[in-house]
Amino acid sequence: MVDDKKIIFSMVGLSKSFNNNNKQVLKDIYLSFFYGAKIGIIGLNGSGKSTLLKIIAGVEKQFQGDVHFKGDHSIGYLEQEPKLDESKTVMDIVKEGAKEQVEILEEYNKINDLFGLPEYYEDADRRVPYHLIYLSTVLFLKHILSKHFQSNPYFFEREHNVLLRS
Repeated sequence: MVDDKKIIFSMVGLSKSFNNNNKQVLKDIYLSFFYGAKIGIIGLNGSGKSTLLKIIAGVEKQFQGDVHFKGDHSIGYLEQEPKLDESKTVMDIVKEGAKEQVEILEEYNKINDLFGLPEYYEDADRRVPYHLIYLSTVLFLKHILSKHFQSNPYFFEREHNVLLRS
């Protein structure tokens, strides 16, 4: 089990000024995040929220102070105004960003499509009882999702995932 009292990120004495107008947007910031913490950043327009997130994500590298990540954690960052490929649809872009999940869903749909083939439901000797279809689908999902969420070992211990327990 992952220790939710473990600090995975810390920021020490961070300050940021923009050279073009000498405006200091962040001054002497100290932050620490625990594993699994949900963080919200609130502030007025121009107060440095986006700059702070860019520093955490590693996009902005010009600052004073220290930023430390503990362990093997990944950071995702979505720009406020991302540069998108105009030749792609919104769905194409979303599928690109969620490629692993889309592949899992496609594999799941392929299995479900097999259960709809006439050779599986017309021939009484080959017919698969509904409860076995349901059970195999649940077990398949549990297997795929457990592989997908290995980085979150207590994913299946939470109440809202009780249907995925065998």
